[in-house]
Amino acid sequence: MDVQVRAEDRDRLARFLGWFSIGLGTAELAAPRALCRLVGAADDGLAPQVMRLMGLREVAQGGGILMRPRPTTWMWSRVAGDALDLALLGATAATHRRKRTAFAIANVLAVTVPDVYESRFLSSKKGPARAGKLIRKAVSIHRSRDEVEQAWNGASELRRKVEDAGASVRFGDAPGDRGTELVVEFLYAPPAGEIGAAVQKLTGRDLATQLADDLRRFKQQTETGQVVRSEGTPDGHLLAEHLKQRAARPLEEAVR
Repeated sequence: MDVQVRAEDRDRLARFLGWFSIGLGTAELAAPRALCRLVGAADDGLAPQVMRLMGLREVAQGGGILMRPRPTTWMWSRVAGDALDLALLGATAATHRRKRTAFAIANVLAVTVPDVYESRFLSSKKGPARAGKLIRKAVSIHRSRDEVEQAWNGASELRRKVEDAGASVRFGDAPGDRGTELVVEFLYAPPAGEIGAAVQKLTGRDLATQLADDLRRFKQQTETGQVVRSEGTPDGHLLAEHLKQRAARPLEEAVR
């Protein structure tokens, strides 16, 4: 079983707003003229340049929110950005009087509400900001506790990786009298916060994924004396083959 418990003050709403900022900002940077036309503004002159500046602001705010465990300042900067957007759209509406501009204003107002709510929520937090999330990896091995502990003592590379992560390890009876349960827990705080975690996840380099694969191989080695590998991967460390080849009893995943 794989349980990930958030230890940050940033919640799902803040993460959503962070990714929303990055997505919107990227669109404003990539297609400023199209975005100008979408909101009813002129697509020539200074308008596209202003749209690009708004895009830079959105990307910076999104990155700040996703990289900080308690992004209070960055969330309030989104509220200030909403106010600026409303002022610019108001000026556009006064000049062009287009329905598209009114629709854009309504959308900004709709986003302002959760921005203010989340900013107030984070502002209410006291004490030092918490960083990272608590990762709990557990695997049931069909062997006695003595056998599992002996095998663990012999797995020097895996034990070194677990020690480097500052993880705690414990052994116990597996549910349903299915042998021994090996549990590893550690606090995971990747560089660059949520963005760093996403990059590591995509490349298969995040510690949580690596540890899950390591425990899968340890389970196979302890139960059968060998590790099942695909052809062409004698060391079992290529991500593509890991995704294709899983144990007969894979680790279950749950997020709480």
